[in-house]
Amino acid sequence: MLARRALTGSVLPPAFNQAVAFLAVGAIGMIGLSAATAGERMSAATTSVGLTTPPAAAAARVHPRADVAERVLGLAAPAPAAPTPAAPARHAVPARRQHPTSHPPAHARNTPATSLPTGTGMWIYRWDHSNGGQANAVIKRAKTVGLTHLFVRTGSSHDGFTGAGVLRAVLPAAHKAHLEVIAWDFPELDHPVADAARLAHAARFVLHGGLRVSAVAPDIETPAEGTSSTPGKVRAYLIALRKRLPADVAILATVPWPSAARIGHFPYPVVAAHSDALLPMAYWYNNSPAAVTAASVRFLSRYHRPVMPVGQGYDGRLDVPSLPHNNLAKQVPAFFATAHRMGARAVSLWSWESSPSVTWRALRSAQRLFPAR
Repeated sequence: MLARRALTGSVLPPAFNQAVAFLAVGAIGMIGLSAATAGERMSAATTSVGLTTPPAAAAARVHPRADVAERVLGLAAPAPAAPTPAAPARHAVPARRQHPTSHPPAHARNTPATSLPTGTGMWIYRWDHSNGGQANAVIKRAKTVGLTHLFVRTGSSHDGFTGAGVLRAVLPAAHKAHLEVIAWDFPELDHPVADAARLAHAARFVLHGGLRVSAVAPDIETPAEGTSSTPGKVRAYLIALRKRLPADVAILATVPWPSAARIGHFPYPVVAAHSDALLPMAYWYNNSPAAVTAASVRFLSRYHRPVMPVGQGYDGRLDVPSLPHNNLAKQVPAFFATAHRMGARAVSLWSWESSPSVTWRALRSAQRLFPAR
């Protein structure tokens, strides 16, 4: 999902940014990675697919850059072969011998397709830094680029439920504009039931006329982001969340994209079994956006849940200053094109306040690939 990586320089003090840069350079030196020249991108066949951080994690902790070392070290991890451009069959079932957990358990709820988002969306981390926190301005900009849904932060384990003001402001304006609002939250999962109750509270936050969010997006991170994401705690969290949600509110589980370093360690099967859709945070950094996005959709499709990738709408140097600048003018459209080719019906970008103008132009163009249904 999604937060730390998109913070602007005004949020983090210069001394902290310098420390992050030192940590990044040191980590790369330890693993023997040669320095990348400006503008040079490492091949998807030889670079790691493990450079990613969720949207919400940053929001939740006092030191939002705690995951930098893990993500920089991930640069040296072996990457899977670049996905072949064939077969856009998003729901193809892999061979059982390769994926013994490909079928979801019988108790998993099948949420009606009408309750799942389609089209394009944008994640908002800091409401006050998004068009000044003015709901009408936010909605006007969203409609201008063809957005169909907005993800708004409503809390975390660190600061509790913080979504009342945002929801009171955005729900009426979004309703008039026929935009869906999705609540997202960063659970650290030390207390999974309490974390579930907090996000469920956002889903049951109802305004006059019955206005409320259409779905929830828990940002389920790895231990590198301070999350106790063991299979048992993730299962307990999602079961408790399901019990507390209104029947028609979908769970859009937001997860790190399945890099070679995460497969077999992150509990993807557990998340899929108790969610209605999977939203991999396909942040490519110095990798190919097409390779990262295709690999995410291809891997997660085995769980028979809609896959709705979240793209990197910001420059990766905000997270790792040692990296070359991202060419978002080419990379964001490549993300959209790949997600479309792989059969995604909904996509989104992280994040509103950190995306430059080229990202917003790409969003405007993407609406033709992802129409609202």
